[in-house]
Amino acid sequence: MKNFSMTLVCVLCLLLILFIMFGWDSGVKYHSEFQRELERSGIRPLNPGEIKDSSIEDKISKYERSTVQDNSDETLDDENLLSEVPDSHKTREQAYDELENKVREFKNEFLDRSLRFASGKHQFSMPFFERFAKFDGDDKKDIVYSSLGYDVDVIRKLETLINKVDPNVPSYLSRLDKGIASGLLDVLYNVTYYVREVVINNHLNLFNLGNIKTSSLITADDIASINVLIDTLMHLRRNLTLKLGRYIVLAESKTDKLEMEAVLRKIIEQNGDIRRLIAKIMFISQSIGNLVNVQTNP
Repeated sequence: MKNFSMTLVCVLCLLLILFIMFGWDSGVKYHSEFQRELERSGIRPLNPGEIKDSSIEDKISKYERSTVQDNSDETLDDENLLSEVPDSHKTREQAYDELENKVREFKNEFLDRSLRFASGKHQFSMPFFERFAKFDGDDKKDIVYSSLGYDVDVIRKLETLINKVDPNVPSYLSRLDKGIASGLLDVLYNVTYYVREVVINNHLNLFNLGNIKTSSLITADDIASINVLIDTLMHLRRNLTLKLGRYIVLAESKTDKLEMEAVLRKIIEQNGDIRRLIAKIMFISQSIGNLVNVQTNP
């Protein structure tokens, strides 16, 4: 009996060590990938002190002026997204309750739409996308479909476009350039990933919400700022979802390859409107992370 108990203790200790190692490795991979994306976009997120020192709108406007070229070809209605300022009259408890309700609402919204889409048992075939990690598995595909609002008609048109790619021939012989197709996947993935996976499911998970509720280092103003930022993120994402759907429908309607690719390039161009707003999403996402993690950097 004694030997059995010792064996059981050893097994449990081994499992604990493996769990810690796996969790640590996953965290490192997540943060390193996110940091690479930030650096590639030239983004320097807001720190808690900066958010307190001036309005969120001013800081983000300054960021956009310094890191993104002006693109007046086509604009989304996002100029006034950050006109709302944190409500300094709310108590810390009121601000936290508002945040908790927002997170619950947005999580339920994402989950409900995903489940309803899955219940339709839709079948799509995009072999070219299957070559990439961002489309590897049902969970990754769901992120891409979510960025198109789970609109089956739009996803079918995306399927038609992507299946024009012939990976076995040079791009000029393929009916759709491989680089454009892979860039499109990158955009579709990032629109939802940095909102749903990074902010909702990571920065504002149950554990971190508990820390926000109990930490004396996170003030009522910090929580109010998070409330404004998360509303902004959701607005940006909804706007992008509509815009992406319109572009894909328009591109699929083009019979001429050059015209079709010209439409899709509006989605993937580095200094274009879509990329600019994705950069803003990443910027706000990491700024929320800085506010949430303030208790570890007093």
